[in-house]
Amino acid sequence: MTKDLILILMLCSLMACEETPALPGNAQNPPIYTKSDFKKLRWIEGNWKSDVLGPGYYQTIHFPSDTSLEVVSYRFDGKDTSTTTSSIVYLKNNHIYLGPYGEWVTVLMDKQTIQFDPVRADWHTISWTQNSKDEWTSVQKKPTFERTVKMIRQPALEEMLKQ
Repeated sequence: MTKDLILILMLCSLMACEETPALPGNAQNPPIYTKSDFKKLRWIEGNWKSDVLGPGYYQTIHFPSDTSLEVVSYRFDGKDTSTTTSSIVYLKNNHIYLGPYGEWVTVLMDKQTIQFDPVRADWHTISWTQNSKDEWTSVQKKPTFERTVKMIRQPALEEMLKQ
């Protein structure tokens, strides 16, 4: 009986040590991407509203070129926008960056997900995952913090202002 218990504990210990699958790259050595890879992000193009309570947090995302994706974020109270910010995702030297100065770099991308790791220490990772044609999830994470926001497809701002 004691030998069986020791064997079970040893097996449990071995299974607990199983490694998490490695990402294809990291911020210091990111994977190589091409224009063809960058096109995989087309699913995120459009107008989006978060599920965060309050006046409404929106994003308009579009591709001004085949190597860049512009993200405009704003709050909308039904009449006008406030707290507008913008950022960019771009392909440069075979790497995909987020932020005007490349503050994050892509370490994982497939047809439904992109993960950006910070190039500076102590910043959070960002991942965007497509849930359906009309919904995606943004997760910002670091060891002491995690924020998950769902984004729901919306009509263009011009259409909302007409209502």
